[in-house]
Amino acid sequence: MRYLGLDLAWAPRGTSAGAVMEATDEGVRLVSTAHLRAHEDVLGWVARNRGRSGAILSVNAPLIVENTGGRRPVDVDLEHHFGRYFVDEYQVNTVNASHPRTIGRALMRMGFEPDPQAEGDRVIETATQPTQILLFGLERPLRIKSGPIGGRKDAANRYRELIYGKLPFSEPPLEDSDALEALHEADLGGMNGTRLGELEEKLDAVMCAYVAAFLDLMGPESCAFLGDLHTGYVLLPAPGAEES
Repeated sequence: MRYLGLDLAWAPRGTSAGAVMEATDEGVRLVSTAHLRAHEDVLGWVARNRGRSGAILSVNAPLIVENTGGRRPVDVDLEHHFGRYFVDEYQVNTVNASHPRTIGRALMRMGFEPDPQAEGDRVIETATQPTQILLFGLERPLRIKSGPIGGRKDAANRYRELIYGKLPFSEPPLEDSDALEALHEADLGGMNGTRLGELEEKLDAVMCAYVAAFLDLMGPESCAFLGDLHTGYVLLPAPGAEES
């Protein structure tokens, strides 16, 4: 089984990033990351990396969006559960989320089922800021992608240190790999804003891929499911949920 993570831009001209993980005998391993530019780049990357044994694709963007204004019910739920952690709030509707909605529909036409409990290839919506809170025990998410470049570099460095330092000791464990080392050792000091943005997107894509692996290897009962399949949902890893 392959686990794909996609940090998907909301705007057609925005940049995205992808990450590929595979199951191993002991856990999961990061195989590769990619910088993606256009609609066609995203769908082509998915087609090339879905694998013959099946894939779960986890996306950090709204996929099921039916409301023409305001917010989806799931976005209200996210604010209720994670507002105290200062997680960003979004107005998700068919106007401002038309691009990821279009990508989501294209992925479903490619054979990806949106139901997390379905068999075979699946595409799920996740959210990386709440995932940081749940997996790393943070009091607030790391502020990447916006703000002064110095602060962004500090946040990106802490983000990759948490991925590199905590996920190998989580369930499922993230094993070392050349792709993981490349992210960990990338020279932040010499990066301009564009290159830093690419790294930030790749880090979010890695988290998405890990959520896909978590769903498959730990089971749906270990995940939190907010929302529904008709108005939109977000799936999050919830370690210990099966014990509560």
